[in-house]
Amino acid sequence: MTVWRESFRVRASEMGPDARLRLPALFDLFQEAAGNNAAALGWGSDVLLARGQTWILSRLTLKLLALPAWREDITVETWPAGVHRLWALREFRVARADGTPLAQATSGWILLDVAKKRPLRQSPEVSEVAKTSPPRLIEDSFEPLAAPDETGRAAAAPFRVTRYDLDLNAHANNVTILRALLTALPVAAAPPLTFEADFRGEAFEGDVLAARVQETPRETRMLLFKESDGKEVARAVIRPSG
Repeated sequence: MTVWRESFRVRASEMGPDARLRLPALFDLFQEAAGNNAAALGWGSDVLLARGQTWILSRLTLKLLALPAWREDITVETWPAGVHRLWALREFRVARADGTPLAQATSGWILLDVAKKRPLRQSPEVSEVAKTSPPRLIEDSFEPLAAPDETGRAAAAPFRVTRYDLDLNAHANNVTILRALLTALPVAAAPPLTFEADFRGEAFEGDVLAARVQETPRETRMLLFKESDGKEVARAVIRPSG
């Protein structure tokens, strides 16, 4: 079973005013565990970059039941779950130390040719490894997300990408984009919820990201775009669940 498991303790720098893990910090833990699992499988970002390739997070669907408290120990599990279209699928499961579930997620990653900025076909090894992995936690075909329409309101303040938001590819880290989307909300997102994100473009140091938000009775839609040229960076949808 190709399951990667890591334990974490919620640090002071990761908690919010309610003394619980902030949602972007949970995404940081996903990224850490995924990167470590990929490295163990021989697919780490450093290895791929030496070949002129890299992983790009394209889609993410999270079902969040609760967030752990400051100093609480949690376990993050992740595993490759095969290939869908051009996406390498990766699952995540989060639980308290006693096994109580906190969250589960599915994600789709594109293998990118760095120089040409074009998606590549996934290696057969990705599908082969998934044969000994658990199944997907969330069956999501990653259809396009609906964007806010003209009635959506502009976010109160734009989000500026700084040098401290960049990753190995020198563009805004995927958690930075998720943080920008969540920052656009009028109030902090709180569990239980379902959060879907669709990454659609790059952002670099100095880019100012504007957002439009539309709240409906069933969901909240978000659109993130570059203020300079209007190019879309990401979309997201949040739905309460219970």
